[in-house]
Formats: sequence, structure tokens, C-alpha cells
Amino acid sequence: MNRFLIINADDFGYSHTVNAAIQKAHREGILTSASLMAGGQAFDEAVAMAQEMPSLGVGLHLTLTLDSPVLPPETIPHIVTPKQVLEGDLFRAGVRYTFSKIAQKELFAEMEAQFARFAQTGLAWSHVDGHQHFHLPPVVWDEMVRLCKKYRVSRIRYPYEPIRAHLRSGGQGVNLDTVAALIFRMLRKRNLSRLQGETPFFVCDRVYGHLQTGQMNEEYVLRLLGRLEGTTNEIYFHPGANHAHLLPPEEQTETVKDVELHALLSPKVRHAIESNGFQLGNYAQVESMAKHHYQK
Repeated sequence: MNRFLIINADDFGYSHTVNAAIQKAHREGILTSASLMAGGQAFDEAVAMAQEMPSLGVGLHLTLTLDSPVLPPETIPHIVTPKQVLEGDLFRAGVRYTFSKIAQKELFAEMEAQFARFAQTGLAWSHVDGHQHFHLPPVVWDEMVRLCKKYRVSRIRYPYEPIRAHLRSGGQGVNLDTVAALIFRMLRKRNLSRLQGETPFFVCDRVYGHLQTGQMNEEYVLRLLGRLEGTTNEIYFHPGANHAHLLPPEEQTETVKDVELHALLSPKVRHAIESNGFQLGNYAQVESMAKHHYQK
């Protein structure tokens, strides 16, 4: 059976360092896709890079927590902190967005602004996903689906990976990401049911990366490639980011190697993709290849 694989990088536009790593990973490595932060400080640079790399699929990395908004902070006072950035406490943000009508109104305005800013770039829409997966709470998901239909985006990321297999293959132990993954799974049926209707949406069978966020190193990725379960799969990375804070204290230095970029450039990883029979592509390419495969 043919199997298909998207290799995505999140946080495109966050900084020059992240942008440069994504550019290198696409030109010299296995990266096929990237998710663009509309409010990122290096947004314009990322757009210029994307225009020079038409084979890189670029989607919207909907950012509703922690980082800078697109709208002026003073126009959305109920969803930003005193530091003028979006709420960083996921629990507090979730409660506020779910129960406060004022916060919801501002949230929806910010979401619309991010979709509009991406559309103004002229880049072809690849997909939509969410920073810290905060596109998954029902109040956010339903509005995102409405905006996807408005802007004619038909591909959405839904993180879905087996926890036991991750732990057995040497992944990071049980932590808050594990708890979040269980919540994502509980919401999966409900959220995917909202995609039914006239607009045909594409969602990969499996999406990997959340349970090993910040430490998608070569060794882990090689083991992961041997156990992917879906016909259509996505593995996402954060090249160019400094994830030293995720390491044991004795390993936390300013010069920690970018293990995720190293994995994306690794000849061993490329060989493992080929030997396991995966066809690489961006979201549009994988959707097209999968449709052709199922029509046979």
C-alpha cells in the first residue's frame, strides 16, 4: 500500500533564525511544508522566502495564545495581557474564550485579521493549523471552519498520535503534552463532525510531533518513521527554535544544537523515508496523491 508523508515546520515568520532554518530545511533537507504566523515579527521576510520557494506548501499557523496579535492590542483588551501579547495561560484562555462573549468577539476579530493577512500575501493556501494547537477548543474550531470556508481553505491539521507507541519508542515521558493529547482525542469526533457538508475538507490520518515537541531529534524520528500508522501522515517540527528549556538542567546551554533542523537535514532520515515507502509532499500534493490512490 502506498503511504504519504508531509514534513511541516511550525512558526514560520516568528524570527529570522526560524525563517533561515526553514529555508535551509526545505532547500537541503526533507521539509515540504511550513505554517506561517501572521503576527510574527519576521512575517514579511517569511513571505518573501516563500515566494522564492514555490515547492514549499505554506499554510496559516493560527496564533491565539502567547505571541503577538495582528490587530492593535488596544482594540482587543480582553484577550491580551498587560504586556500586549495574547494570553499565554492555555487554561485561562480557554475559559475566557468559551464563556466571555466580549472575549469571543475580540477573538473572532483577531482570527479574521490573521486569515485576511495571509490572504493578502498572494501565497496559495496550503492548510490551516494552530499555534500550541489552540485551534481545537470547540469555540475556536467552529469559527476557524467558518473562516476556512470563507477563504476557501480545505486542509486542516488535527494532531493524532498513539501515546503508548510514543512512550515505548523512547519518547518524552508523561507530561502536560500527554494530557493535552488526551483532550485532543476526546474532541476529535466532535470537531471532525463539523467538517461535514458541501465543502470537502482534508485531514491527515495521523499527525505526529506534539508528544515530542522541541526534541524531534534524529534518533527519535528514525524510530518514528518505522511505526507511522496512517496512509496519510504529517510530522511537524520547530527548526530554528531554542528548546534548551526542555532539556535537563545540566544540558541547558545557550549553544544547544538545533536537533530538529539536524533531523530535517539528516541523510539517515531521508533514507528511512525512502526505505519505508513514503511519498513526500506538501498538503496539496499529499491530498492529490491520496485521492488518486483511493480511486484505483
